[in-house]
Amino acid sequence: MRRPWSLARREQFDSVFRRGKVSHGTFVSVRALPNGQETSRLGLVVGKRVGSAVQRNRTKRRIREAVNVRALPGGWDIVVTARPGIDSAKYADVEQELRGLLVRVGVLEPRGHDTGLPDMRLPEDSI
Repeated sequence: MRRPWSLARREQFDSVFRRGKVSHGTFVSVRALPNGQETSRLGLVVGKRVGSAVQRNRTKRRIREAVNVRALPGGWDIVVTARPGIDSAKYADVEQELRGLLVRVGVLEPRGHDTGLPDMRLPEDSI
């Protein structure tokens, strides 16, 4: 079964690596390139330096969950490259870093950006 939110072909990866905007973090690097489609697609690169096959597969599952490509705005090809040390990182740290890198490459808007929706936080005095 083909997953429309996955990068699968070498040409797709090569295009993002050649022309995409890149940002590096402690645990991952993110490259993104507009694709002109309604959906965004995700590709993962997890090399043997990350660890055993079990660790690499676990890392891929964690990254897929943290990115949640179906919740991203459409129109992007994104390649996430795992870096050594990610297998011992906390999930919350990886998720936070991924969000920051996706903001840096232009896929997501920074938090606090006016979305036109009301602010749902409670005032400080009511807590």
